[in-house]
Amino acid sequence: MDGRAAIAALFGVAIGTAVAACVGKRQWWDASAICAFGTAFGLAIVTEGNHSRLEHNAVFAVGLVLLACSVVATRAGMRARRRDHL
Repeated sequence: MDGRAAIAALFGVAIGTAVAACVGKRQWWDASAICAFGTAFGLAIVTEGNHSRLEHNAVFAVGLVLLACSVVATRAGMRARRRDHL
């Protein structure tokens, strides 16, 4: 197994554990944010290397969309926690 595959596998286990912990606590927005961020980072790891410019741009665009989803879910989770404490 090459180094990039090992890093991707370890990162996948870490993200899966974090998502499972959030789901166990019923923190749905946090689980969604972690999942989106982990998917964006995992996609960057897996697709690293020599690719065409079009493939690079597509991966970059998908990564940006996933990071934006992560930010939106994080803010929604913060808002939900604040609303629950009031």
